[in-house]
Amino acid sequence: MSSKKRLTVLIFSATAALALIAGMVVLLDPFGRFEDQTRNESTARIPILMYHHFADEGSPSTVISAAQFENQIKALSDAGYTAITFEELCDYVFSGAPLPERPLIITIDDGYLSVYETAFPILKKYDMKATVFIIGVSHGKSVYKDTQHPITPRFNNAQALEMAESGIISIQSHSYDMHQHEPFETDSFREGVLQRDDESDEDYIKSFTADFQRAAAQIEDMLRMRPFVYSYPFGFYSDMSEMLLRNLDVKVTLTTVYGVNTVVIDSPESLFGLKRFNIHGDMSVEELLATIDVSDSGTWFTRIRDRIRN
Repeated sequence: MSSKKRLTVLIFSATAALALIAGMVVLLDPFGRFEDQTRNESTARIPILMYHHFADEGSPSTVISAAQFENQIKALSDAGYTAITFEELCDYVFSGAPLPERPLIITIDDGYLSVYETAFPILKKYDMKATVFIIGVSHGKSVYKDTQHPITPRFNNAQALEMAESGIISIQSHSYDMHQHEPFETDSFREGVLQRDDESDEDYIKSFTADFQRAAAQIEDMLRMRPFVYSYPFGFYSDMSEMLLRNLDVKVTLTTVYGVNTVVIDSPESLFGLKRFNIHGDMSVEELLATIDVSDSGTWFTRIRDRIRN
């Protein structure tokens, strides 16, 4: 074989090998954990956990037992994770305030009474902070919009104030009345915050704005602070809802899209549409830690090798 042909073969082989490696990275790591994880001074990778209800029985997609929750929180603490607040996250993005070495955020949607009775004591025990998103119309109630339809009970104003004053729990908005349950609705049903087909842009803007302002006033009256983080009901959102929330001085929005987040100093846009990991009730501690592992240790070559060996 001539030297020219030999060089061509070598180039082709090298290109094929690189393509194969790239393909393996995508297949084995859809969330980009094998990419260079070296932090720089302007970006941080933040996993956000999503919980709902704490009980011994119920669908594992939204319910976790007290024992399992404590096991998870202890494991996170032992692994060196620090649960930060959205205030701390915003301080990082807006002013470059330092973050701990392994930051994460714990979120709890819907405002169930079990947050106060079960999750709050466990979080206090391990000094792990969390943000709870309440549905305004259901806050402090055990029936759906004052009807006879029973719902899982929600914590009340006094309990919210106690949790907030502890410094462990922050209360933010999950809408006032846009987290609707269709079988219990008597009027036209809205899917989360999405615009209805029969609704004009003008009417939608008025409805969405009024709903947020009502939720914000409720939280402000209760805690003397205005919410600046919004968790989308069911994770549904649109370009319109994102624009409206920006205009309402919301700094952070949360979806239910699965994955880790990269936030950037001086880039407020990086705080919108944040992803979360739904932590289901039958998730083992090992699975949880593997899911959120965004550590800086090891090169992507080493991590591919170890994943293949395992």
